[in-house]
Amino acid sequence: MGNSQTRSFGYWGEETAARYLERRGLRVVDRHYRQKWGEIDLICRDRQTWVFVEVKARSSHFQPSAVDSITLAKRKRLIRPALSYLKCKRLEGCAMRFDLVLIEAGGIQWITDAFEPHSHYTY
Repeated sequence: MGNSQTRSFGYWGEETAARYLERRGLRVVDRHYRQKWGEIDLICRDRQTWVFVEVKARSSHFQPSAVDSITLAKRKRLIRPALSYLKCKRLEGCAMRFDLVLIEAGGIQWITDAFEPHSHYTY
């Protein structure tokens, strides 16, 4: 896929994930929260918990698994902007979690509490 096709496919995946999560009771609050050190695809609320969602869409089963793409470095690029978001919104101390939505081979998989922020990250 070309760069613009890849971007369009990514937006399609994020929109698909947002609709999927909303049908399951989450409320999408923000999208594409960017900081210099990373980006959060979707920011949702699940009752009193802030949910930071990474969406991975794969067009082919020949590509590396979406789960395998969430490396330690990628986790750091998710944790830092999530903490920044909570701080900017004055939500320090609120419950938070990191979920993954994987769209592969025509199916959607939602992994809640996919990983924990490292203890050395603080608000």
